[in-house]
Amino acid sequence: MPLVLAGPLIYLGVHFSSPGKPGNANGPTVPNYKVPTSAPFTKAKQRTVRQVLASFITSAVAREHPARSWNIAAPSLKEGVTRKEWNSGNLPVVPYPALHKGLGQWDYVQYSYRNSVGLEVFLFPKPGSGYSALTADVELVRDNGRWLVDYWMPKKFHGPPALAQTGKSKITGKAAGKRRHQPQKAKAAPPAQAMPDYRSPHPSRAYWAIPIAILSLILLVPLTFGVVQWRRSRQAAREHAAWQASRTKDAA
Repeated sequence: MPLVLAGPLIYLGVHFSSPGKPGNANGPTVPNYKVPTSAPFTKAKQRTVRQVLASFITSAVAREHPARSWNIAAPSLKEGVTRKEWNSGNLPVVPYPALHKGLGQWDYVQYSYRNSVGLEVFLFPKPGSGYSALTADVELVRDNGRWLVDYWMPKKFHGPPALAQTGKSKITGKAAGKRRHQPQKAKAAPPAQAMPDYRSPHPSRAYWAIPIAILSLILLVPLTFGVVQWRRSRQAAREHAAWQASRTKDAA
């Protein structure tokens, strides 16, 4: 049944997330539109963004200290959410048990403007969480000189889930060598009741990866479609506002 649902969802996500024909409008038309000028992602910007991003992932995404992420979240991300709700963990950010490994780093810079930057972030899950590694899209904006997280959305899960590791006794190479070179002594066969019980090995838990991957696909495809449409409308609104501001400035 999940596979039957996944097919139409994948088609709808790919079909409706495409740019479409030039004649089809995806938002308000902005006359005399100018493409935003890219700005270098300098070392100073990177240091500040890395600190903000690491703190946001730990507090808001991993939900370890949600209240600490309030001051580093952009107003648009906090819209419609009270401070009390945010502090209790009821915030518009998809939770993920991120491992404290490489926090604040990114794999790819999608775009860099003067007051905004888009990044692709790769996160590892905590062992035993049942989650897979995750790629997420994040946007940070600069407001009054401060970098704030304006957008966070999971993009793709990778590989099998991070299951708990079972404790196993390990024999070092030195100890193994002692066992190999230790002279064997003839011993009488132990009685039947003294024989150790044989236990079959535990079955592999990798089979969890298939249903989790299917479930993630079913959830992420329509969610991605909605986010794409929302971002297009939002980008168009920004461009329209910028055009109005430039028009007002020219008129003055």
